[in-house]
Amino acid sequence: MAARSGNRRPTVRAATLALTLAVALGVPVTTAAAQDFEAILAAPDDETLNLAYAREQASLGNLALAASALERILILEPNRHSARLFHAVVLYRLGDLQGAKDELRRLEAVQLTPLQRAEAESYAQRIDRGLATQSFSGSLSAGVAYEDDAAGAYFTAFELIGAPPPEEGVSSEVSLTLEGRADIGTSQVWEVYGTGLLYDHAAQSGAAIDFQRAGLEFGLARNTRLSKSRLGAVLRHVRLMGEPQLTEAGVRGETRWRMTNATTLRLRGEAVSQDYDEPGIDALSGVLGGDRDGARYAAGVGVSHRFTSRTTFDASLDYEIKSAGYEPFGYSGPRLGLSLDQRFDKGVYVFASGSARWIEYDAPDAVFLGGATRDDVRTHARLALGAPLSAFTARGATGDVRENVTLEGAVNYSRRGSSPPLADFEGWGAELRLIWRFGARD
Repeated sequence: MAARSGNRRPTVRAATLALTLAVALGVPVTTAAAQDFEAILAAPDDETLNLAYAREQASLGNLALAASALERILILEPNRHSARLFHAVVLYRLGDLQGAKDELRRLEAVQLTPLQRAEAESYAQRIDRGLATQSFSGSLSAGVAYEDDAAGAYFTAFELIGAPPPEEGVSSEVSLTLEGRADIGTSQVWEVYGTGLLYDHAAQSGAAIDFQRAGLEFGLARNTRLSKSRLGAVLRHVRLMGEPQLTEAGVRGETRWRMTNATTLRLRGEAVSQDYDEPGIDALSGVLGGDRDGARYAAGVGVSHRFTSRTTFDASLDYEIKSAGYEPFGYSGPRLGLSLDQRFDKGVYVFASGSARWIEYDAPDAVFLGGATRDDVRTHARLALGAPLSAFTARGATGDVRENVTLEGAVNYSRRGSSPPLADFEGWGAELRLIWRFGARD
């Protein structure tokens, strides 16, 4: 590949401006129109008008206004069971689990359609888990992935000897995530939590690469009406081509503040030690004065904004610093991430995400790069389309396990631009997988 020209230094200011602009452009107006209020005030007893208003406000994400309209309907017509079920769901989304449970209790002895009954039971289970002093949840996914340059994403090539031509590969992918929590005391403010991850990317044909990742986190969390905070210990392990590659151990913390019903602010940080298993580098460590082992620190800020009940935008800006025994292996730089989650009828969704990293290495590398200082710009984009299996039925809802199993397809693009004598990388891929979500859900 051709050499990259120009000087690519990480620009925190540019990344910060991009994040600020993205958030500024993504602030919608979700308040009700003046004529809607006027119509409700002119005819507060109009059930049809109130129901239409509640549906509109719920679709816009104005759940409090939707709940008020539904309360007016139920005062006028207490036996309107579909409206009561709607009200229970809105209260659940507002976080009023006890109020939602009370509404569902009133529906226990009434006649509902089979689908309404299934949905009522589903939300009753979610509420019970939400009110429980402990909960357990997770997801299991399995699928297949295609990469047009299967090795290029994992291994760095040199321009001087000619980067190897891209070779495609097909791999299987299996992942399992688990999360559990248990309250401490009776206040339901403090809890202990634990999360686990297992991921396997196994070569099936072509130049596909075997890659495995495992992670464990456990610690203490504090939840209030407007904030959620976690601080815990983390342990991660990565294997490449059947051999250990990296082990990380340290601490990680995160705090989320719900600034409005639609906007959440996040702060996060972590500090981990890194132990690389690289026999070739380790054998030269006496000559180099060190190896790749060291520490990694990261801190970031993010914002999530819900345009409507079906559209959510997320932006984040992080900064990472890595030290290493051999100084040229150390680096620092920012990362900008953006995503858009769009939901449609029957649970169909489109999820678009992208990221850019600017990485500047700490010192010239006289041994491996002939005295050059490495400087990378790494970008990645992914577009996913998914739907629960229930979406493929005539009604689009089933009230059973099919609503928890999702079929998802995705395409992704990655690029790594490196300073000479390293070669650039550019590749795309595609995935198809089934995802089963179980246990407590939001």
